[in-house]
Amino acid sequence: MRAPYRSAQRLTTTAHNVLVTLHLDDGTTGYGESAPAHYVTGETQESVQVLAQRAGARLVGQTPEAAARDLLADRLLDNSPGARGALEIALADAEARAVGLPLFRFLGAPAGTVPRRATDLSLPILPPPEAFRRAAQAESDGYRALKIKVGSGDTAEDRVRVKAVAEGAPSASLRLDGNQGFSAEAAVRFVDELGDLAARVALLEQPTPAGDDDALRLVAARVPCPVYADEAVKTPGDARRLVSSRACAGVVLKLAKSGLSGTRAIAQTVGEAGGRCLFGCMMETRIGIGAALHLALALGPILVPDLDLDGHLLVNDTALVNGNGLRQERDTLVADGSMAGLGLTTH
Repeated sequence: MRAPYRSAQRLTTTAHNVLVTLHLDDGTTGYGESAPAHYVTGETQESVQVLAQRAGARLVGQTPEAAARDLLADRLLDNSPGARGALEIALADAEARAVGLPLFRFLGAPAGTVPRRATDLSLPILPPPEAFRRAAQAESDGYRALKIKVGSGDTAEDRVRVKAVAEGAPSASLRLDGNQGFSAEAAVRFVDELGDLAARVALLEQPTPAGDDDALRLVAARVPCPVYADEAVKTPGDARRLVSSRACAGVVLKLAKSGLSGTRAIAQTVGEAGGRCLFGCMMETRIGIGAALHLALALGPILVPDLDLDGHLLVNDTALVNGNGLRQERDTLVADGSMAGLGLTTH
């Protein structure tokens, strides 16, 4: 990591990711990535690597279409969205490169103007003075939304930190991420005690433990800002249950939770149920973040109005990306959309 990153669930100092490389017979290469989060999916770097290698070996010799079907049908991968997702991304990247399309077009975005989308920037649990400094720098850098980690166990300190960020970036909207760190009553009290500042809170993400639908529903009914489910949603069924029952107003999408096809299915389910999506991330490099951005562009801004795709800014991924012969210009996709696949080139 570029700096230690603390949330209510973990302190991350090193991102333990998995890179998948897939080759087509014509020499086209595709890349995929998994950023396993054990506290969410039960996966580790080692488990993802083993399953990706095992499932990947069975794809050798198949057409891309057959390989895609087999990935969806492979029950071995049902409990490893990281392995399935990394293989899906690598396959889609290779197929898009082979036909000369940027991945978001290959995934279904209509032809026309290349969309421009902006992400927020996430701020970990920090001492308030440091939170103020980083927020001021983020606003100076052009960020118009900041995600603030809360749920540290010290609600008074959380509140002071949120106020410090709000003062450091007075024009930014605020997204609060509890990472399951509150009880229902504590979450409601925390938002109430923000006072007038609560009007600047655009959403509150997963304040209560995943699996406790009633707690999430209580918070959603009693706070003025929309509540989004994150760790509680890994499947379309989870999304349908929570949005339809008004336990949340929206869902946080993540490739690390659901893979490429699963994330698309969740987003479509949320839309059908009347909810909205925030496309988030774990600690992916430019490979995984690029895949998430392409899928977000394919899904469109109505279904996915907000992005939290900043993992590549938090991890020091130069060694991984450059060490594998890859190069990516940060703004290539949003500037012209002319590069095929993920927008990575080899050198």
